[in-house]
Amino acid sequence: MDVDEPAPRLRSLITNTNPAFPHLDDATLAAALAALAAAGCAPDWPTPADRAALAASTGWSGAHLDEALRRAFAPYTPAACRRLVAWARRSAPRAASAPTPAPSDRRLLAILAGRVPAVATGACFQGLAARYAVVLKPSSAEPVFARLLCDLVARAAPALAPAVRCLDCPSDDPRLADAVAAAPAVLVYGSDATVAAVQAARPGRLTLAGGHRESAVICFREALDAPDAARRLAQAIARDAAIYDQSGCLSPQVVLVQDGATVSPDAFARLLHEALVATSRTLPPGPIPLLDAAAVRMFLEESRLLARATGGLVLPASGPVPPVVTLLPGIPARRAPGFRVLQVVPFQGDPDLASLIPTLANRLQGLAVVGDRNRLATVLARAPAFRPFHLCAPGRLQSPPAGWLENGVSVVRALVQDAAEPG
Repeated sequence: MDVDEPAPRLRSLITNTNPAFPHLDDATLAAALAALAAAGCAPDWPTPADRAALAASTGWSGAHLDEALRRAFAPYTPAACRRLVAWARRSAPRAASAPTPAPSDRRLLAILAGRVPAVATGACFQGLAARYAVVLKPSSAEPVFARLLCDLVARAAPALAPAVRCLDCPSDDPRLADAVAAAPAVLVYGSDATVAAVQAARPGRLTLAGGHRESAVICFREALDAPDAARRLAQAIARDAAIYDQSGCLSPQVVLVQDGATVSPDAFARLLHEALVATSRTLPPGPIPLLDAAAVRMFLEESRLLARATGGLVLPASGPVPPVVTLLPGIPARRAPGFRVLQVVPFQGDPDLASLIPTLANRLQGLAVVGDRNRLATVLARAPAFRPFHLCAPGRLQSPPAGWLENGVSVVRALVQDAAEPG
């Protein structure tokens, strides 16, 4: 399949972008969602030709592509699908005055961004669980997966086929502007500018936003007192950073490390770099676009200059990059370039998040914590702008549950409540 031209079997799914949700009872809907998830995890999907197209589009191949696809569907177990459908029922307002919306009023336009397949499946599964037809606008960075997902729905969950379509057009196409204006609900991912433009085009209407966010790790001292445990911890963080080459909002970019443990922040930074190098052999990185490669190189050279001034550490000292690990004493974390670049930031006592990771204020999506978790409540109480929406242990950042509060919002509940609002 050519990346820029959909296969013939997908064209009908792409050209008809006014779907309607079919009449399904809860059990049938949950079973269809579970069947879709099972088909997405099956070893024979995608076909070899489609897999080659997806590898070219994402930049990931082999085990790395397999891992990205598995994580896109794995959260949607049969129990999770039943739970999502039940959430929709429980979230529906019971006021008798609330009108029953027509099928045309239950349509979600999901404007995708980036390369992570789980963004598309999250929009699709949650929209369908809320009994919304879903129109997927593929990411301009990676347009193939959304097309394949529509095809998979038609094959593996035919009861839902009338409710899923692609709007496959450039971002400046007038059809997209028309769809944004007409859709009862929009879920938009992308840059802050993209999100703001869509919101401005839909005043007073439901627009769920997924702007730029990142994730971080906090390692309290007691987690670094055993060298073997510290090595395993470094491996878990490296895997979280490698799965999507840090292109997802749940990819860790900064690791806060408390000083005073058996394994010092400097030693842990070295363990992290070793783990990133080792992970590159099992999850090979994709190619870096030219402008992004330049951003990584600029970040690296600036880090080396700062390291000379602060007595810090930059790995590797020479040779090919990434992966890159930096530790710059007294320097707060900077805007991350991604592509397997981790910043280790040491701290004493309880971490002051506002001074250590200032660029993540109101942009923290996930937080992995290891050590004394009881201290976390105190830390977050002092820094409410850094409350995460996904809190977990290292190694679990990229495994959020189905229906997690991405950007602080339950998509299922927001859709159901909006549909029941009196017009």
